[in-house]
Amino acid sequence: MSGDPAPPPAAPPPARSTPAGEERTATSLLGSVIAQASFLVAVMYFLGAIYMTAYYSYFRVDSFSLGFGFAEMAIQSLNVVTAPLAIVSVLAVLALRHLATTPAFDLTAQSDTDQTHLERLIRTLQRALRAVARAHLYIVGAGLVLLLLWFWLGEFRWTAPILLGVGVLLGQSPWVHNQAASGGTAVPSDADVGTAVRPDTDSGTTAPSSTDGSTTMPQPDAVLPGMWRRAVPVFTAGLLVMWGLSLGTAGLGEREARQAAANLVRRPAVVLLSADRISLAGPGVEVSDLGAKVHYRYRYTGLRRLIERNGRYYLLPLGWNHQTGPTYVIHESDDLRVELFPGIQDECGAWCTEG
Repeated sequence: MSGDPAPPPAAPPPARSTPAGEERTATSLLGSVIAQASFLVAVMYFLGAIYMTAYYSYFRVDSFSLGFGFAEMAIQSLNVVTAPLAIVSVLAVLALRHLATTPAFDLTAQSDTDQTHLERLIRTLQRALRAVARAHLYIVGAGLVLLLLWFWLGEFRWTAPILLGVGVLLGQSPWVHNQAASGGTAVPSDADVGTAVRPDTDSGTTAPSSTDGSTTMPQPDAVLPGMWRRAVPVFTAGLLVMWGLSLGTAGLGEREARQAAANLVRRPAVVLLSADRISLAGPGVEVSDLGAKVHYRYRYTGLRRLIERNGRYYLLPLGWNHQTGPTYVIHESDDLRVELFPGIQDECGAWCTEG
């Protein structure tokens, strides 16, 4: 045996640690997704509540008394998503995303023989977007003109606040503030005049410095002008866009309610069987006496179901009209039975309309 001591056991390899930058990136990404999802759900609930309120108010029913939950209200906002709106929204998002992730082209360059069709399309789209952004004051002016014509716009009143909001948002775009009208050269802002960026030797970051080499720090007085230049216009534009969306959603709900009233005959038919005579008489409602030997002696027909919530049936007579037609609220009990039947369907089905 050798007198040499045994070598110490090898230490286990150190566990691989996640860089702090990757953790911060993942955390910020998760926070951004959660914030955007929360905002989207809030907007969906807002639009759903506007739509349901306008729809059922046409039949003199308070939508909040029906007991809709948060999820039901949010789902109802999908009624606003029509095919033209979906197509325009998808194309706008794809175009803006592509422009944001694609290096800017020299818009003053002439078309070369080796230039691809995609580059020419992107140049054309960039020129169009920048031209629209530079014309944001004309868009705001058109919105103001439509506000003066408010009482004559009818169902198109939503266009006035939408134009105002879009015009204000375009006025905050970099195509207006940081691009020259002649072809895309950057225009220095007020905060950039007389300052440069030099590396910070202590932290590895960059800090603004003046032309003489001294470091300049942001002054507290510069926060308020920056807020008025960016935050306030964007917030105002958001309010204007939400106002326009609420007007358009309310108009859509009322329009669909009118269509439902005009096609009332196609809604589910309701037959009420009652042990006692009830005060139910309206245009189109018929009552039949089935005899004293029958528990449900009286049979009421000529009704259509609007909605059923928590055992309460909201019914409309076939001769219902918006000016004078009643809306009945019936609660099913032991002495009152509700039977549902399909409404009358035409050969063309859902494509048929009346009125």
